[in-house]
Amino acid sequence: MKFLVRIILFLTLFLVGCTSTEECRENLTVALKIGVYSKTSVEASTLLTNKLLLVDSVWVNGLKKDSFLYNNVKSVSSLSLPLDISRTQSDFIVRFGNQTDTISIFYNNDDSYFISLACGCIVKHNLEEVVTTKHYIDSIHIINREIVNVDAEHIQLFHN
Repeated sequence: MKFLVRIILFLTLFLVGCTSTEECRENLTVALKIGVYSKTSVEASTLLTNKLLLVDSVWVNGLKKDSFLYNNVKSVSSLSLPLDISRTQSDFIVRFGNQTDTISIFYNNDDSYFISLACGCIVKHNLEEVVTTKHYIDSIHIINREIVNVDAEHIQLFHN
């Protein structure tokens, strides 16, 4: 009888101690999301509207990095870019078709965003400033300064 109780207790502790880490892996990615837009004027009016733009081909790589984050990706309307958690600035070279721009992103890191005991913490970023060259990119607007997940759009990039 004592043996059976020990077996049941061991199995209970074993099963309770095992948690699925699969959901943690999916939700721990924090990236800056940039939507690509064009400013279009409304017919017979001076009003401008923002229209999501579908870019034919995009290449993106981090400045002084070897690998591409986007390598001739077709039909792109948004970009998800990882930010370096050990720095407060990340720089990217972005090529839209045959025009190349550099985007410099300045931010603060906050590593106190707690998910759960099983998942741990993620580094949250707070956008300070975005600077870019103006070959393809006309302007940039920060719409959400807090970068916590990949679902929200943080920056609107405009092309005329």
